[in-house]
Amino acid sequence: MTTMKAMSLKEGTLAIREVARPAPGSGQILVRTLACAICASDHHYMDHPEVVRADRSRMQIHAPHDDVVMGHEYCGEIVEYGPDTARAWPVGTRITATPALFTPDGLRIIGMAPDAPGGFGEYFLVSEGFARPVPESVPPENLALIDAMAVGWYYTRIGVADENAVPLVIGLGAIGLSVVIALKQRGVPHVVVADFSADRRALAQRLGADVAVDSAVEQPFTAWRRTAWGTEEDVVDRVRLFGLSTCAVYECVGREGILADIIEQCPIGTRVFSAGGAASDTIPSNTAHLKGINLQFGGGPDPADWFEMCDLVTDGTVDTGPLVGKIVGFDGLVDAFERARSSTAPPRIVFRPDRR
Repeated sequence: MTTMKAMSLKEGTLAIREVARPAPGSGQILVRTLACAICASDHHYMDHPEVVRADRSRMQIHAPHDDVVMGHEYCGEIVEYGPDTARAWPVGTRITATPALFTPDGLRIIGMAPDAPGGFGEYFLVSEGFARPVPESVPPENLALIDAMAVGWYYTRIGVADENAVPLVIGLGAIGLSVVIALKQRGVPHVVVADFSADRRALAQRLGADVAVDSAVEQPFTAWRRTAWGTEEDVVDRVRLFGLSTCAVYECVGREGILADIIEQCPIGTRVFSAGGAASDTIPSNTAHLKGINLQFGGGPDPADWFEMCDLVTDGTVDTGPLVGKIVGFDGLVDAFERARSSTAPPRIVFRPDRR
């Protein structure tokens, strides 16, 4: 078999095509796709080739004339080992892996280069050293969300260093919800969330959020002050702020203008973790300077975060099932990819090749 069925990006267009079936190289495993979730990072890769072209690490490759099979949140089963592998698990073992692939031309993000095909095809490649076996008792669509959960695990690890901070999560897609789950796993007592969607707010509360704000009705920081300080007053005097809770904002929207609004509205000394990250944005840097804002862009998850979350999902400590809103097969994949852009879409739409 030299070809496979896949949803590929080519000439700026997504379609179900017959593409070359990947062959495992040194240190690689060929995996049959069981499930792969649609992530906003897939949209960013497709929509912003200028960002991909500017990536000097070449972990992402802009290849408009080649078939690029996206999909980096996956679960599959081992089909074939490449050379120079330990072959630690039998063929047929269910596995997942961090979305990074060692290739002869360097490290690639899986699903963001033609030589690192992802899970929106029948087969994909992983590096053996990044792979982990996963139990068949957990549905593959749930296992496909480990990577998304690892993002929240990473941001909360670096965000809970200040025990006096009360978090505010803005945007309740899969990443925002992963932050909520991670904060509660880490024992944070008060978590405030904000979103326009009533369904997403309700899900966040099911997952442990203490206060859920309808952003169309109330400014999120008003509710945050009420929760953290016991007053809706916007305290700006540095002396009066002494002893009050600090603010940690998890920006999980990824749209232009959100960071600027956060910087304008947040208290002095806020730490902002930009997990959403618009492709480009303009922020009021002078306001951020005067307030002493600490702004963290990306940077993770680290492999340790990913493997910790893998353990939490596979042992049943973290249930990703509530985030899986819809499962589609090849017939519905292109439409689902576009639908996933909408704020009314479920937190995660998952592709399963066996679904009709």
